[in-house]
Amino acid sequence: MTSLKLTFSTPERKSLRTVYIIEDSPNELEMATEYFSKYSGISTKGFSNGEDCIKELVVSGVSPDMILIDYFLDSENPGSKDGLEILVKLKELCPRSEFIMLSAVENDRIIDLARKKGASYYVVKGAEGFRKLDSIIEYDFEVESEHE
Repeated sequence: MTSLKLTFSTPERKSLRTVYIIEDSPNELEMATEYFSKYSGISTKGFSNGEDCIKELVVSGVSPDMILIDYFLDSENPGSKDGLEILVKLKELCPRSEFIMLSAVENDRIIDLARKKGASYYVVKGAEGFRKLDSIIEYDFEVESEHE
């Protein structure tokens, strides 16, 4: 009888130093930015629409470690592109960034489309969503919290 040896490798965790947040609701943008303040060494930058984020990336040449993108981005400007359209362009500009789609709606079709277009995760907004974000950060990234 032949023995089989299984080995498991833990995925390499990436550094988390820069986070861009695209959220059209000023209150939710502030909450998301405040959420990251519990981690030392993380710089956040918020955008009220995807077009401004794209311009910033093109001009600055920065490639953030993580980009959070709201699905609905039209509360301030009804003509704004939705998060899926922005995700596709951002993925071209920052192929190594981690993309997380945010939404107030849990919709299987949108979740599937977000993953197909490059989002690693889909997080439903709210307290449970922030707990899920904690898990994602803990599993995928090297970060230090202020409480450590």
